[in-house]
Amino acid sequence: MITDHGLRTRCIISDDGMAPKYVGGLTRGRTGLVVDAGLAVHRDRLLACDLKGSAVLELTAAPVTVETLRNVGGFIRENGLQTMVGLGGGSVLDAVKLAALFTADPALTIFAERHAKRSGLLVLPPVTNPKERPKTILMPSTVGTGAEVSAVACLDTAVGRRLIASRNLAGDVAMLDAGHLATLPRHLVLEGLLEALLRVAGTMVGSRQSIFDDDGHVLIQRIVRLGEQLTIHDSPELRLNAARLSMETHTGWALMGRNPYGARHWYLANELAYATGVRKMTATASVIGPIWEEIGLGAAAWGDPQRLQQLWSVVIETLPNLDPEPARGINGLMRSWGISGLEAISEETVVLTTQAALRSWGGALPMLRGIDAAQIHHVLMAAARGRHALSGPTGDLRAGKREEVNT
Repeated sequence: MITDHGLRTRCIISDDGMAPKYVGGLTRGRTGLVVDAGLAVHRDRLLACDLKGSAVLELTAAPVTVETLRNVGGFIRENGLQTMVGLGGGSVLDAVKLAALFTADPALTIFAERHAKRSGLLVLPPVTNPKERPKTILMPSTVGTGAEVSAVACLDTAVGRRLIASRNLAGDVAMLDAGHLATLPRHLVLEGLLEALLRVAGTMVGSRQSIFDDDGHVLIQRIVRLGEQLTIHDSPELRLNAARLSMETHTGWALMGRNPYGARHWYLANELAYATGVRKMTATASVIGPIWEEIGLGAAAWGDPQRLQQLWSVVIETLPNLDPEPARGINGLMRSWGISGLEAISEETVVLTTQAALRSWGGALPMLRGIDAAQIHHVLMAAARGRHALSGPTGDLRAGKREEVNT
């Protein structure tokens, strides 16, 4: 899902390793650092510079739960924090965003608990006193989610994974530093680029024609070119550009005025990931080909076939060796980027995912409106049958095997 938010995030791109010496100028009052427990080196650099003496809370990189929010909320209250600096992947940044908001207005917690059973999407009511929310400075260590600038966050509840939306969830400051991306495995950088690519592509295919279509096509071409460069060689500059393009899918013109629920694949992948415990992009890699195949066959509820073909033709202009048929082409692109889907999808998983997708996103809800159980089941069965389509070695990213793609 995409949202238009009124609060504009200040976006900063620093030189490699300069964030620890710059972040202090962005804080106000008592400051706390919430950091991925696996990023000890980056944590220590921040604490040795501008954040010296700041309170620290370490989190594991895992889906955000209500218990996570209690933990982070207690950290905020106990230290009287006025600024929260978050460093980590999407789950850590989501935890910071949600905890800052729920601590400022405890009534939102009650609202979320009451409405979690009704829908997979929870649009929070206006905050009683937004000035009570701690300032958030978000520094991603991964690529793809754009959590540092988006006005949404994911929360795992007793009834499933929920998407929380509020204009007050967008970070006050988003800071990109190539040093924070240095330890991310290259295949996860490429996976993040695929997430950004499909955010734009899925939303465009699920929306009507727009004056911003050219912006979307250009952004897709830039993402594809960068991904191809990363299969050949790696560098801090390319990783920083990947994070910037991911951020741009939320802040640029490409998705302006689109159907906010247009990327139908997201909802199905969300439920498949929750049911199997895999990363959302692993689930996405399993279902995107079958969904695009359905669109190509005229299943308009999943998206517009003409817009999909037009969009894919833009990709083919950049990578003419890909299959011109979108479903086969996206599978080929994922293979070349070393991205794999689920190795197996059981019949039980298909049934549970179908039920969860309809319950949380279907029926009268706009996310999967017009898509019934049979259509979802068909896509998931196709994903299960084609589970080996994306299999193969992922370590060889074809370094040196193709001419460099120009940006």
